Amino acid sequence: MTPLPASNGQALRVTLVCARAAAAQQALTAWLEQAPAAPRAVIVEGALFAFDAAADVSVVRLAAGCVCCLGLVPLRVSLTRLLRSVRPRSLLLIVASDEHLPRLRALLASGDLGSLELVEPAPAGAAISGATLLSTSAK
Repeated sequence: MTPLPASNGQALRVTLVCARAAAAQQALTAWLEQAPAAPRAVIVEGALFAFDAAADVSVVRLAAGCVCCLGLVPLRVSLTRLLRSVRPRSLLLIVASDEHLPRLRALLASGDLGSLELVEPAPAGAAISGATLLSTSAK
């Protein structure tokens, strides 16, 4: 696979969170407080609920389903579009299930999806009720 274009020549900072419904909204709020200034983007998998984001945050919703199996193509297309149009400095990736998280983390760290840096959320984000913060430092 051809790697995606890097955002402004730098690795895109990706925070991976496993959360549903209200916990996903709480994860977004906590991430917005910690993420670098705009441009920012969020990819939400299986978001069959109201999801409010600030005007300066681009939100992409993916259909429910594992983003490393059935949803790999939509994830790749969404990342490519965001990198080309929005050029985000940071990305919040919210998945609904933790079933294949090791595989998803390996995919994000592999470089196949472009120059991505998995970052660890600040301690304030760890207090999000109902959400599992899953980021690790890959660099």
